[in-house]
Amino acid sequence: MRKKIGQVALLIFINLIVIAVLLEIGLRLMAPNLPGQIGVAARYVSTGQPYSQAWEPAWQRSSEHFYALRPGIDEEVQYGSPTVSFTVSTIELWEGGGIGFRTDPIDFAPDGVVVGDSFGFCFTERVDCWVDVLANQTGRKLVNLSQPVTGTVSHGRILADFGAPLEPPLVLWQFFGNDFNDDYGLAVSRDEIEPVAADDSASGDNDDTSLGGWLRHNSAAYAVIETLFTGLYLGTPESEALYVKPLTATYGPNSEHVLQFGGEYEQGALDMSLEQNQIGLELSRTAFEDAQALVAGWDGEIAVIIMPTREEVYASITEPVMGQEAIDKLASARMAMLDLCDELSLRCYDPTQAFIELAQAGEALYHSDDMHLNAHGNAILVELLQAWLGW
Repeated sequence: MRKKIGQVALLIFINLIVIAVLLEIGLRLMAPNLPGQIGVAARYVSTGQPYSQAWEPAWQRSSEHFYALRPGIDEEVQYGSPTVSFTVSTIELWEGGGIGFRTDPIDFAPDGVVVGDSFGFCFTERVDCWVDVLANQTGRKLVNLSQPVTGTVSHGRILADFGAPLEPPLVLWQFFGNDFNDDYGLAVSRDEIEPVAADDSASGDNDDTSLGGWLRHNSAAYAVIETLFTGLYLGTPESEALYVKPLTATYGPNSEHVLQFGGEYEQGALDMSLEQNQIGLELSRTAFEDAQALVAGWDGEIAVIIMPTREEVYASITEPVMGQEAIDKLASARMAMLDLCDELSLRCYDPTQAFIELAQAGEALYHSDDMHLNAHGNAILVELLQAWLGW
């Protein structure tokens, strides 16, 4: 009897081993096509990166602008997060410009130009970007000069170099709270200022030497199962840890939408209590003043569009998890920009309250695990801008 029980136990053990091996192999083979965070987990383990395919960022380092788009891109796949992808094509506005733009060749007198960062560039297909939707719905001819990973100083330089020759009657200037931080970073990279002392207190999960830590980096099956229970892959490499959204909440009438939030990067880049962001604010102030004088030279107008963070818009679900202090820090850069609008008499639009009302009604305006507006959020922004601009 004992021998029979031992044989059965051995058979069960062998079957479990075979199932585990087959599951491991299957998950590794299917990793490129697995959805959501389980796909992220499987791909990190099997390929060392979270994306469904290899890709090269459309934006590259620039001494003048921090980053700038490569010209001549033709329908290249780009990623905002492991689950957010879109295609990008770029052109040079004129030969020798050296910078790519996600816009059409100019064979017309524009009604306006757009300068901004990734929120003006849009982390969606171009047909869904608010700049193009606004132009198509109103018949206005807009030139999109937006560049990802740039701040106000860069936007002013782009306007002077590429917008001023067009003398547009309207400059739509998109602002996001990390623009002050980007201005500081650009000045440091150009050796124009000394960097402030760095905060090295943050540490990632990659120092975990436990069995669980080893398994989440080496077993696709373990990583996927853990992710199913936690909602987030916990073994993100240190090189990408700044862009991880560690907190998760659901919303919508049937809790059908998921928001991953609380990224470490945003917590630092938008916190106006930090010295580097205050330095960036002063650099931005000067850039706006210079831009006002430039645009006034051809009797044009600047209209600033201030983009809020997802955490602010969905504060009803993020504040109970993060706390009000954290939300206030994220909002501090937006509030500083609103103060700057008053000080410089800039015409500014802040859609935060309108977004909050839609968020409370359960609408998904942002990507689930990326800070940018999704296609629906872009469409909503267009509706709000049309009313504000009187278009």
